[in-house]
This record gives sequence, structure tokens and C-alpha cells, in this order.
Amino acid sequence: MILKEVLLEMQKDDLISGFIQSRKNDRLDMEGIDFLLFLKNDLSLAVQVKTHSRNHKRCIDKHFRRHPLIKFVLFIKIGFYNRRPETASRYIKEEIKSFIKQSMSRQ
Repeated sequence: MILKEVLLEMQKDDLISGFIQSRKNDRLDMEGIDFLLFLKNDLSLAVQVKTHSRNHKRCIDKHFRRHPLIKFVLFIKIGFYNRRPETASRYIKEEIKSFIKQSMSRQ
């Protein structure tokens, strides 16, 4: 829900065209995609969302073994979001902007 709120704001601010959120155990979810973002240049960007983990590297390694095509993984610290939602939202928005920038440079 946290990322959905941020993406709705980014869509309202015209930073992305739109997005789809996968449902639990649907086709996108099984492929390692939690959100599919539609960018302003008619491309899309697949994003996997993880809650913050103590072993960040192990979590990311496991993700890439299972879903090597999904390169953009966003870690969200739920506790931090609950304490400082505005700051956390700003961080998440910047991370998404970074993903978009990286995806553009890979073309």
C-alpha cells in the first residue's frame, strides 16, 4: 500500500503515465513483479518490493536467482515509514526516479 500511494502521487504529478499492481499469486506476482510502471516514453518498468531485511544481500541474491529479468527491487522499511511517512515517501519516490533513469540508460 505504501508504494501504491507514492505511485498515485507520481502519476498525479505526471512523472509516470500509470501503473498496475499485481495481485497475490497472479501471473505478474509469480514472475517476481509487484508493480508494473508505465513510463512517459511508452515503456514499462517492472518493480519487485521487499520489506527491509537484516540480510539485504541474501535477499537480493535469492530474488535474482528466482527472477533474473526483474532488475529493480525496492526495499521499504515499514517501521521507518510508520514513524516518518513523509520522509519515507520522499525516499521511495527518489528511488523510483532512479530506477526510471537507470532503465532509460539501458536502452
